[in-house]
Amino acid sequence: MSKLTKKQKAQVGKVDTNKLYPLADALGLVKEFANAKFDESIDVAVQLGIDAKKSDQVVRGAVVLPNGTGKTKRVAVFAQGSKAEEAKAAGADVVGMDDLAAMVKAGDLPFDVVIAA
Repeated sequence: MSKLTKKQKAQVGKVDTNKLYPLADALGLVKEFANAKFDESIDVAVQLGIDAKKSDQVVRGAVVLPNGTGKTKRVAVFAQGSKAEEAKAAGADVVGMDDLAAMVKAGDLPFDVVIAA
């Protein structure tokens, strides 16, 4: 095992390894120990105590991040006439029919999601 630095020794001295910390206290310690000049991230491992082989104990879910992922999706819509106008008004980046199909055939893909109306 590598030797601990002075900062690491001070941090280890503040944490009782035999104690279970409530989430708020644990996050407070993590924020207190942060010493980098950038926004640090943490990993969380949760032990659920389930048997994944049993179909009735499967855990599934989705979480909506408060600030999103930071990436915006570019949307293309295959539509004509009034539907094309509706798509533009709704915020579609690329709207068309034959011209959009030609772009796809040419390999020019300025979008992430395609909708056909």
